[in-house]
Amino acid sequence: MGRTPRSNLLEFYGIECDHCVDMEPLIEQLKEETGLFMRRFEVWYNDDNLRLLQKLDKEGSCGGVPFFYNKRSREWICGATTYPNFKAWALGQPSERFLPPPKEEEEGKEDTSTMGQIRSFIDRIRKEGMERMQSRMGESSGENAGTKAKGGAFVWPRVIHLVRNAIAPKAVQTNRRSSICPSTLALASAPF
Repeated sequence: MGRTPRSNLLEFYGIECDHCVDMEPLIEQLKEETGLFMRRFEVWYNDDNLRLLQKLDKEGSCGGVPFFYNKRSREWICGATTYPNFKAWALGQPSERFLPPPKEEEEGKEDTSTMGQIRSFIDRIRKEGMERMQSRMGESSGENAGTKAKGGAFVWPRVIHLVRNAIAPKAVQTNRRSSICPSTLALASAPF
């Protein structure tokens, strides 16, 4: 029985690592195109493999997985990368150690990340609040209706000034129970 030659290309990965999973199709493509294959070492549940990774990742330059090491050229790649960069590394050609693949965001696609959802929620609430305030101001009449500012928002400069500079600081300074409505105190600390 013939023995399979050992590969000079090493991959260090974690079982649940999303970036490692993203690289699997590139590893298969490399094998199909060049005949080169990867020796794989799982590091999250295998201490021996982790020690080998730490030995090859001198000074913790990468510090994570996936980590690819070419024993022949002594070059490495940290994290998911593009196929051209990955292939150049495997062939011993110049490559970038840190070259993440481009993000696959379609133009006009809604941002579904947590921060995108939060931004969308805040924008929607802000828009609804502005519309309600404008409709209320349209119903009011007389001098107390406020003044119209840029963007269609109404403000009451005198009221905001009184609340911020007179009422709220005195309630805080006296350190006594205040008869000021909690929403008025909240208004005093609101960013305008």
